[in-house]
Amino acid sequence: MKKVRRPLFLISALLILSAVVVAQTQLSSWPFYVEVSSTPSAGVYQFTVPLHVMGQSRDDLGDLRLFDGENHEIPYAIRVRQGVNEQQEFNAQVFNRATIGASASEVTLDLGENNSEHNEVEIQTSGENFRRRVNIEGSDSGREWRTLKNNAVIFGFQSDGKSLEANHVSYPTSRYRYLRVRVNADELSDDRAPEIANVTVMMTVQEQGELSTWQVAVPDYQLLRNQGAHSTAWTIDFGARVPCSRLNLTIEDASFYRPFQVEAFDDPQNPRLLASGNLSRRAGEKPNPAIITFDQEEHVQKVRLQVTDYSNQTLTISAITASAPARELVFELKQPQSLPLRLFFGNQKISEPHYDFEKELSAKLKTPPIQSTVGESNKNLAFTPEPLPFTERVPWLIYLVLALSGVALGWILFSLARSVLAREAKDQEQEAGAGSG
Repeated sequence: MKKVRRPLFLISALLILSAVVVAQTQLSSWPFYVEVSSTPSAGVYQFTVPLHVMGQSRDDLGDLRLFDGENHEIPYAIRVRQGVNEQQEFNAQVFNRATIGASASEVTLDLGENNSEHNEVEIQTSGENFRRRVNIEGSDSGREWRTLKNNAVIFGFQSDGKSLEANHVSYPTSRYRYLRVRVNADELSDDRAPEIANVTVMMTVQEQGELSTWQVAVPDYQLLRNQGAHSTAWTIDFGARVPCSRLNLTIEDASFYRPFQVEAFDDPQNPRLLASGNLSRRAGEKPNPAIITFDQEEHVQKVRLQVTDYSNQTLTISAITASAPARELVFELKQPQSLPLRLFFGNQKISEPHYDFEKELSAKLKTPPIQSTVGESNKNLAFTPEPLPFTERVPWLIYLVLALSGVALGWILFSLARSVLAREAKDQEQEAGAGSG
């Protein structure tokens, strides 16, 4: 019996050791991690990726990996909470124009077989000073119709050379091939059915953004000259390479008007312009922070703010905050998970995970996700750095190879020279012998 137990014990020990080694190998690619607070219950969770994680990760955050307490990888998706205001128009064939007595006009539109999603129409009608009700229906076949919008209102008024108009109607996002638009006459101002001049179908996406904002130390300034004029420069250090799209400056001066420019300053020899304009405040105005919005978001560690003062005193900047669209990490626990959850990061060379979960994100967010929080950054004790190239591990080797190569080349040249001299001496001896004969 003891002979049977011993092999079983050894096999079990080997299996446990193998599992530990696999787990350590799986987690050894990342130098840092943070713990993520969560309940073990199933559900969709999210948290805002903090600055101390972004500063040690890749710009696209493709190196992030989320594991549970048993080192099972958890798929996730990153949402960049940038404000969106986009509008795309579609070509639609208008047919079946009709009037329904004196009370309404109607048109049908065909968006084609390969139509995209749409959620808004722009309706141009005849007349002025009106308020008209609009009904919109959708259909896949052109025979069976479903109501998309009922009793929406468009209007147009003019007075004293000024006009006010609202002719856009939105409806739930749809893929219907056919749309039917009915415009009812204004009971007070229309004596006949209004003419529908044109209908434009479009997809409008409007999403309010969310910013991550952090305090930045106000650096000492430098006095410079900008095209011959006195100027002041502040080199602002974020502490790590992070995304930034705007700066908020608390300026103590009561009134000012100064040209400025902000440059990416990670490489002082090659600064890049991020924003320019004027900082201004009138006497008596409320001292709101001055907001500088970059032309586009930039991943950077240092920026330089340069203000042209001319003959004025340097502005007194008492506080600086930086902002960028928030990065939200969304994940789903499909079954009770082992805690704690840990987010690993800091591997600049690992490839992106491309989880299928990214494609399902819209459906997952139909109900608000559960909010999680993130702790402080920790060093991963299981991290194994990638070996340096052989020439960096043994830097003296290249000098040794060069020295040996030099010695070998010298020996070859010496041998060639000696053989040439020996041949010349032999030729001279032969010529001397022939002359004496």
